[in-house]
Amino acid sequence: MEKSKIKTIYVDENVISIVAYQVVLLTIFGLHFQQQWLLYCVVIDFLIRATGIFTSPLFFVAKKISEFLYLEKKLVFAGPKRFAASLGLLLSLLIAIYYDSQVGIFLGIFLIVLASVESVFRVCVGCYIYNYLVLPLLKKINRPKN
Repeated sequence: MEKSKIKTIYVDENVISIVAYQVVLLTIFGLHFQQQWLLYCVVIDFLIRATGIFTSPLFFVAKKISEFLYLEKKLVFAGPKRFAASLGLLLSLLIAIYYDSQVGIFLGIFLIVLASVESVFRVCVGCYIYNYLVLPLLKKINRPKN
């Protein structure tokens, strides 16, 4: 996708919060009941959202819930959210692989905490990483040389 297109794409923050809540639920159920397939569903959903190829199943459900509840749209830039989804993809993949070990449980709790903070307080840790670490680095790399 072109650089200019990424900057102009927005997503509804209410929908993102509902998606995060769904990630929390699927991760809790997947780990508690040791259902690896649920964890791989989270991985696939993060993959779809990180790549932006099409609408992810969790995003679709969240959008329908938002419409049903008549939540007012609050648009935010998609770039940081997509980066956060990439981090979520990596984390959820590790959880799905190590789901029956202490490492998987620890990473699962970490994902649950991060997604809960996004869902309840609308604080996107991945977005902060993007805005304060990745974006300045990209600007430095793309700066024209004199």
